[in-house]
Amino acid sequence: MPLILMVGLPSSGKTTRAREIQKFFTEQQHREVILISDNEIMSNMNIEKNVLYLEMKKEKDLRSKLHSDALKSLTKENVVILDSGNFIKGFRYELYCSSKSLSTPKCLVVCDISPEKAWELNENRTDQEKYVRKTFNDLVMRYEEPNHSNRWDSPLINLQLDDTLPAEEIRKAIFEVAAPVPNQSTINAPLNSSSYLYDLDQKTQEVINSIIQLKKQGVEGENIELVNYEGKYLNKLDKSISLVQLAKSRKQFLSYAKSHVSTANDQTNIVNMFIQFLNKSVTC
Repeated sequence: MPLILMVGLPSSGKTTRAREIQKFFTEQQHREVILISDNEIMSNMNIEKNVLYLEMKKEKDLRSKLHSDALKSLTKENVVILDSGNFIKGFRYELYCSSKSLSTPKCLVVCDISPEKAWELNENRTDQEKYVRKTFNDLVMRYEEPNHSNRWDSPLINLQLDDTLPAEEIRKAIFEVAAPVPNQSTINAPLNSSSYLYDLDQKTQEVINSIIQLKKQGVEGENIELVNYEGKYLNKLDKSISLVQLAKSRKQFLSYAKSHVSTANDQTNIVNMFIQFLNKSVTC
């Protein structure tokens, strides 16, 4: 049920700490832990981080995927760890609203080291893992440090590089607190809202129709832009993706959307979430 956000500068040790937390909850608390990694998603997107973080659209797509995967993974039984920089205040606020709308506790674990030390650690990495100087400096410049006085950055647990993992403190921060109560800013549209259900049905079918049109034209390949959806892409489109698969995935998404509903029930968000869902369930 709880969501743990790893936050910090590039090369500050977030992944190492995320794995420590995962090990603690799995081995000592006997809980299912879902670790969502930005490195894994970038690998699946077939793009190198030094390229992605210098291209606004690709970085936005990454955050959208992280957000979507986190929401899909939240249940009452498990722990979800979002292993990414989470360095943008607005993105942390989105996750706060989303987790609150699902009455899910969350906390931030901040790997708090200086930029100089982070660069030193980065230089000791393999060439494949390293950030180039330009990307590193850009991420440091854009880093919006969490503030525990902000409700979306609280509770906040700071970790210095040599600190022992405060596992019990993290456990208490997410399991010994009352579940947040959704308010008007985070409550989703009621499921009996005819306009929401109509938009959900119509917009998902329009996306399917766009894919069918591409298939009829014989379009195949990777990163295929959808007809009538400028800037929105399928990871892959080939003959193996059948109409039956598309219909099944749409049905699954409709069921998911009606039980979880999106954080912003507008038509654009329905389309974005459905395309992300298709990219994960059909085109991967």
